[in-house]
Amino acid sequence: MDQLTLDRINTAHPIIRDRLLAAYTEANNKLGKGVRLRFSWVYRFPEEQHLLFKQTPKVTDADAWQSIHNYGLAFDIVLLYDNDGNGTFEAASLNTTRDGDGDGVADWLEVTKVFEKAGFKNGFLRNGKKWDLPHFQMDFGNKWRDLKAIIDCGNVIEEMINGKKYIYPKLEIAA
Repeated sequence: MDQLTLDRINTAHPIIRDRLLAAYTEANNKLGKGVRLRFSWVYRFPEEQHLLFKQTPKVTDADAWQSIHNYGLAFDIVLLYDNDGNGTFEAASLNTTRDGDGDGVADWLEVTKVFEKAGFKNGFLRNGKKWDLPHFQMDFGNKWRDLKAIIDCGNVIEEMINGKKYIYPKLEIAA
């Protein structure tokens, strides 16, 4: 397991944290010895989102508060490969067809299936095409404007994690 990813999972919205950890564990266990799953982003502070929005070349259309990451309900993945077999996982990849563990199934597909089975949506359709394959989210039917309105009303969960304050919208989800 990847400690950086485990730390990032700890910043996810409390409502999805356990499910996210279970799916991450399952997905990682499906990958062979030379492949590991890493979350490149989970919670993203609005200031970080704004910097990404302003970045050139463009990497996102979402400004601060317009990303589901800003609410701890999204995560992005990357696959790590140990190309020389020494256990250091020196290569990061977004390749969706690579079969680094040699089991006949693309590593990306193995991981995606696990997260979709757990209820996470992947790479939403835009104009009929998947456009953000590393991105997964569980928004419970909320758009970013809905989530921002919840926060603006002060209906929040606040947590201190490693000296930083994380703010999540309080969500009431039917069991």
